[in-house]
Amino acid sequence: QGSEPPDLVPPPPPLGAMLSVPAVRGALGRLPARRGFSSPSAIVGTLQGKIKALAEKKGPQFTKLRKELANAPLGDVTVGACIGGARGVKCILSETSLLDPMEGIRYRGRTLDECMVQLPKAPQGKVGLPEASLWLLLTDEIPTDAQVKSLIEELHRRETIPQHVLQMVDSLPKDMHPMTQLSMGLLALQPHSAFGQAYRSGNMKKTEYWMYALEDALTLVAQMPPLAARIFRNVYFDGKHIPSDPSLDWAGNYAHMLGVNDTEAFKEVTRLYLMLHADHEGGNVSAHTTHLVGSALSDAYYSFSAGVNGLAGPLHGLANQECLRWLKETQKNLGGQEPTV
Repeated sequence: QGSEPPDLVPPPPPLGAMLSVPAVRGALGRLPARRGFSSPSAIVGTLQGKIKALAEKKGPQFTKLRKELANAPLGDVTVGACIGGARGVKCILSETSLLDPMEGIRYRGRTLDECMVQLPKAPQGKVGLPEASLWLLLTDEIPTDAQVKSLIEELHRRETIPQHVLQMVDSLPKDMHPMTQLSMGLLALQPHSAFGQAYRSGNMKKTEYWMYALEDALTLVAQMPPLAARIFRNVYFDGKHIPSDPSLDWAGNYAHMLGVNDTEAFKEVTRLYLMLHADHEGGNVSAHTTHLVGSALSDAYYSFSAGVNGLAGPLHGLANQECLRWLKETQKNLGGQEPTV
């Protein structure tokens, strides 16, 4: 997507701000009673602990940067860069991933090849699981097989979509673009936001923002596959749905619910596709939009929906669909002949 605008300057992002070092460090050493959701499961407690430990480790580095290099320049800003939407301006701090034009993406310093080797896999699978890459991005650690298994079970526990949301999605016109339907579905889930409920209660402290943001993010990660699969089946399979299979991993279950076919090969390519797209620095359109909306303390449902709307643009995620249309049209024009160049 070379035509996509380069990194822009985001305000503090939702998970970047709510899981930021100062916010997490303020909560170190104590895990207060939950307001708005029950005590975390063992695996979520482990995940919280590792995020806090990482924040404690990174804290001195951020403090040193602020004290010693706060006024250090990162480069020149020209009028052309300003008019072009901060094009080429380096001003984003992103730890989770790094995009190199030649090498590709690194997740927490690891190349995708290294991630593919190191991350846990499905039984008899060869692809690093995307839910394992989520753990890596959040904690800077490769999860164990047992941790991934527990995380998969946790995501299955959270995946149920309220009936009123299903009814709303099922009522949408079948010719409405799936990305529009997905955005609407995410917004319909918003009343169940743990962050939103806790903020409205007036009892949530700033040092607790990150925990509620994490709670919403995990639930959204769990609910996105059944929501997206339902939209897909409504549009292309006359609303004949395939129930979730709790014995499958997150991405494998998504492939199962899509129902394109029931082969292990399709599950593997779905795992690969989602693992490769687990992160993409912080300045692309959808990530930047999500960060910007979250900086207003809008909860993850508002933020993710906004990010999906950015992703739907032809200079961003919709480029995949546009390329497929071009390929199919080219194939049609060739009349079945193989191209010579």
